Amino acid sequence: MKTLAASSTAQAPVVDRIGQLTATQRYVTLGGSWAAWLFDALDATVFGFVLLAVAKTFAVGLGDVVSTVAWFLLATGIGGFFLGNISDKIGRKKTMMLSVFVYGTGTLLCAFADSLWQLNVFRFCVGIAVGGLWSAAAALVSEIWPAAGRAKAFAVMQTGWSGGGLLAAIFAWTFLDGGNPESWRSLFIYASIPAYFTLVFIWLFVKESPVWLANREFMRRNSDKGRLLEIFRPQYLKVTLLGLSISVLGMYGYWIITTFMPAYLQSILNVRIDQAPVFVIWIGIGATIGYLAYGYLAESIGRRLSFAVFFGGMAIMVPVFAYTATLMPLTDGKLLFTTQNVIALGSLAALLGFFTGYFSGFGAWYSELFPTSIRSTASGFCFNFGRVGAIAGIKLVPVLIPLIGFTATISLASVSYVIAAVMVFTLQETKGVQLTSGN
Repeated sequence: MKTLAASSTAQAPVVDRIGQLTATQRYVTLGGSWAAWLFDALDATVFGFVLLAVAKTFAVGLGDVVSTVAWFLLATGIGGFFLGNISDKIGRKKTMMLSVFVYGTGTLLCAFADSLWQLNVFRFCVGIAVGGLWSAAAALVSEIWPAAGRAKAFAVMQTGWSGGGLLAAIFAWTFLDGGNPESWRSLFIYASIPAYFTLVFIWLFVKESPVWLANREFMRRNSDKGRLLEIFRPQYLKVTLLGLSISVLGMYGYWIITTFMPAYLQSILNVRIDQAPVFVIWIGIGATIGYLAYGYLAESIGRRLSFAVFFGGMAIMVPVFAYTATLMPLTDGKLLFTTQNVIALGSLAALLGFFTGYFSGFGAWYSELFPTSIRSTASGFCFNFGRVGAIAGIKLVPVLIPLIGFTATISLASVSYVIAAVMVFTLQETKGVQLTSGN
């Protein structure tokens, strides 16, 4: 069994404190992290269903509304970095509670925005919390779980993201009204409510990481080890930049698909605003299976090869899905919602969703690459600033559509996945690494 040790001269005792939590406490804490990530995903992805409706409400173009998504993605990077650093200082649980409160309140305020500028501000707040929640929860789950099952545990937590996407689609299907262009406001109100129940659950039942608790004395004596910019010191810089690059490539393609899939289906197949979520539900179902499959695969063949397999799958499935949609039979210019059509396109959507299972890998892998004192800061930066890199992708889409068409633009996302599949081999394989309170 490998042990993550420190490079610094002043070290805390290397003590494995994972055993201090009972199996029940670990599962309850995992459940709380899962719920927080579930409703985090709900509030993060629900905006993709209302791009066109928001543009109509505020009399702006699609490109202007996409800027709101760009501000959100920028905020996730900032939140992941700064709140990740706060998590290393005040604890995983407190940071999770703060993040859940902020993303719930920010989503609620979106419903009352009087201008696109106000909506940008509220979505920025949601983004800060979305990034911060992942940083704290990823560190917590990684630290409470033994090495042998860490990838599987994080895969279970990651199903919260696909579950949140499913909920967003179900909420959109339920609360959006094709005859009422202002119905998107009600969607935001309903989407905000679960966050407050999750906040109470975390407060009452989620346990703090014993690994982080054991590391507090070291941090009191070595406060410089937990500085915000510690991850850019020479001994960590290469790993930090490589981890960030892989995240950027994975996020670039994913956020193009997540942001524009409903609008793409509305544009290519002329489905209604309340029909497009049906196919996103299929993607969510496939993603849930993919997250779990990745966890088992990573425990078997390792982190790097598992990433390469799933990135390769995405590189194939993105253009396959996009071009298949253009071949669907239309009646009077529209896709009829027959059982045959829904199953045909839905099955491909589920397969596309399956290969997004690589998201299960980031939390465990990045946590295993860095010591306790900067674990949340580093993993939060690498993962969440990947979304900032995705801004270039979503800003390019409205520019490229008039030049090469919607289908070709969406398909270009596969290029980033090919590069990512190669780059994963530049980072260390960490399968079997044991996380301790040592630095």
